[in-house]
Amino acid sequence: MNGKRMTWAEIKKAYPKQLVGLTDCKPEEVSFETAVVKYTSKNTTREELYDRAFDGEIYLLSTTFDDDERLVL
Repeated sequence: MNGKRMTWAEIKKAYPKQLVGLTDCKPEEVSFETAVVKYTSKNTTREELYDRAFDGEIYLLSTTFDDDERLVL
């Protein structure tokens, strides 16, 4: 990933229909203004994404859903 801080709209456009592992969310909650995409399901196994999310390294979200329907894992 490019390490660039992005809005949720930018993340959904850049990584459509993928699971994305986010870090450095501002503010640090699910309703963030910006975040950095660290992993995606295109280059990381789901198992590894789930492990990193359960360990608290990343917020794991799906870009498939609308803003009000975010699937947070």
